[in-house]
Order: sequence, then structure tokens, then C-alpha cells
Amino acid sequence: MFGRKKKSQLGAYEAARPEDKLVLAALVDAGADLAEPRHVLHFIYELADEAAASGAANAVADWQSTVNPPLEGYDTWTVTFEKHDYPLTPANVVADAELFLRTAGAHGGHYDGWEASV
Repeated sequence: MFGRKKKSQLGAYEAARPEDKLVLAALVDAGADLAEPRHVLHFIYELADEAAASGAANAVADWQSTVNPPLEGYDTWTVTFEKHDYPLTPANVVADAELFLRTAGAHGGHYDGWEASV
């Protein structure tokens, strides 16, 4: 019975990237109902400096962003983006991947994907 529920929830996400489908499947496996809004985080890593990180953060104005300086022993910056009560609709999942991939590329960073609360 659970397998059918999982398949029916994931069927609408055909256009999503394979790595996004893995996150969605993990959410469903953990008991998430994908129709429910949730807390979502996206990550851009390997930004060369504070200016690049701030540029990436400012480029995605409709998400709350946190610019993180390099951790001890590292020399690149990161940005975490988040939204609360955000629906993971198929259109949002595809559009978000495009947005964050484009933003990372424009600022010399690496889009490392996303996570969401169950």
C-alpha cells in the first residue's frame, strides 16, 4: 500500500532532475505528504569571496538568504537560502533547480542541492 502512495506522489515530478527526485523520494519514504507546504533550504557553495556570496544572495530576493564566511581551514563562501511553508509543487521543484543552478553559475559557485522538512 505504501508503495502505491509513493509512486502516485512522485509521478507528477517527471520533469525534475534525478537528484531532486531522490530528495522527493526520501521525503516520501520518511512519511511526507508532498502536497503539504514545508521548510525548504537550498545551498550554493564554493563562492570565491564575500562579494560573490552577497551577489548570489541578492540575486534570489524572494528567498531568505544567509551568507556564510569560510569555515576554518577553507577559503570559499557559502549561501543558504530558505523559505517556510513552501509548497514542493512539480513546477516549483523544476523552477527552483533552474534558478539556483543559474545563480551559482553566474557567481562562480556550485549549487549543491536542497533539503526540506518532513
